[in-house]
Amino acid sequence: MIELKNVEFLRSSVEALSSFIPEGNFRFNEKGIHFRAMDPSQVLLVDYIMEKGVFDSYSVEPCFVGMNLEELRKIVSRALPSDRVLIDISESECQLSLRGELERSFRLPLIDIAEDELKLPDPKFDARIEINARLLKETLKDASLFSSSVVLRTKGDRLFIESKGTGGTLNANSSHNNGVRVKAKADVVSKYSLSYLQNIVKEASPDAHVVLELRSDSPLKVSYMIGRSEIRYYLAHMLL
Repeated sequence: MIELKNVEFLRSSVEALSSFIPEGNFRFNEKGIHFRAMDPSQVLLVDYIMEKGVFDSYSVEPCFVGMNLEELRKIVSRALPSDRVLIDISESECQLSLRGELERSFRLPLIDIAEDELKLPDPKFDARIEINARLLKETLKDASLFSSSVVLRTKGDRLFIESKGTGGTLNANSSHNNGVRVKAKADVVSKYSLSYLQNIVKEASPDAHVVLELRSDSPLKVSYMIGRSEIRYYLAHMLL
């Protein structure tokens, strides 16, 4: 049985995963709950560990189970702020109980998902950027005015975010902003899907630090904390 009093942590975690992955495998072991999957278009890989210590109670037999994330999201979204969440895994189903003013129990059938063990990309990044989540989200909204893609560029200790379309262009840079820190071994430039990036950072709290790791014309690594757990995304680049 697993117990969690922080419903918001679980909601944000499930939302962050289900934004891209319709169904996937969860690994339960003595360290916690691990989820790693590729989205159906094979553009994005998600890697997330909910460590044992974030739960108020954690006692579960090691297992590897498949779940429909959209159905899981629907259940978790029904939790009230004062609810405690209890999770129990059997051979055929996951039972989630929401206990507060009312006690509600949901049963989610487990599903068989054939999946090869995914290895994490291991690119040699040339730039590491720490940026306030609120600033990044607002700048991506600006970029969406003109294009469905965005170019990330570093030059020295500055970050540039650019988008261009028939309606106009955006050029944003970090020259006067203390909410951005850039460490780069070389200048980089790479292009990514804007909708993917917006969904990636959707669950980052406004004051969170989002870390972007870049190399020219290479996948982008994005990571930030959900509660006390770090979520990592690897997003394929687009041709410039």
